[in-house]
Amino acid sequence: MSTAIITTQATGGYMDSVGRTAAAFLRALFFMAPAASAASHGSASQPSTLRDRAALQSLAKEFDATSPDQAAELRNLAGRD
Repeated sequence: MSTAIITTQATGGYMDSVGRTAAAFLRALFFMAPAASAASHGSASQPSTLRDRAALQSLAKEFDATSPDQAAELRNLAGRD
């Protein structure tokens, strides 16, 4: 059994339109400027201040007894720059 694909003016135009739409979507998805997208979502890298690090360390001390894994993660975040 074989399958025949009939391309007419109507189906050719539709498939062309779908293809162009898919290509435009992929271009928009993959060729976005990384810095612009990060800044628009509020995740732009900013240097942490000493006060922020001290606050994370203080929070880590509170979690030492109840959740050591959480405290370790907070200390890890405080150590990042």
